[in-house]
Amino acid sequence: MSEFTKSKVNLNIDSGIADMRAQYREKGIPTILDESLNLLLLTLKIKNPKKILEIGTATGMSGICMLLNSQAHLTTIEANEQSYLSAKANFESYGLSTRVSAYFADAGDAIRFLDGGYDFIFLDGAKARYYDYLPELKRLLAKGGVLFADNVLFRGLIECKKPPHRDMTIVRNMRAFIDDLTTDKNYTASVIDCGDGVLIAYAN
Repeated sequence: MSEFTKSKVNLNIDSGIADMRAQYREKGIPTILDESLNLLLLTLKIKNPKKILEIGTATGMSGICMLLNSQAHLTTIEANEQSYLSAKANFESYGLSTRVSAYFADAGDAIRFLDGGYDFIFLDGAKARYYDYLPELKRLLAKGGVLFADNVLFRGLIECKKPPHRDMTIVRNMRAFIDDLTTDKNYTASVIDCGDGVLIAYAN
């Protein structure tokens, strides 16, 4: 993403959330990049979903932003207990708990027990497992629904001819994830060079 493009990102979010995001970053706790969050919220507003599934709650920052910009109910899954507890407290502090079904679980296990009909899925979990999740995500995404996957270019390594050996599992699985969605005629999908890479897929 070019510096010019980054300079045009106008992330219009609650000031309290902006402060919390900054505090988490100072502590080394990752949150979605501003440019990716801006695109997420733009896509969300265009879709205007009623039922959102989020893989990777983290501390709840993206979930809160999605809820504040929609009337949807959010189902969100987090495998790290401390992050899960922080997210629960953050949802409560914003008065959003009644619109959230939060689960402390492994996403690969949890999604097998969910019913379908989600019209928006935000995928921001374990990068090496995106491809493993995909069959269930396709089952869960309603016709006309949108899948928004973050970090799909993985620091540029997905495009690298010789990525480091330690990252090969993530690279191989992420490439398979991207190839699957961009060649499946049941989906209209595009990879966007925004933040650490975003894939947006529409279920035809």
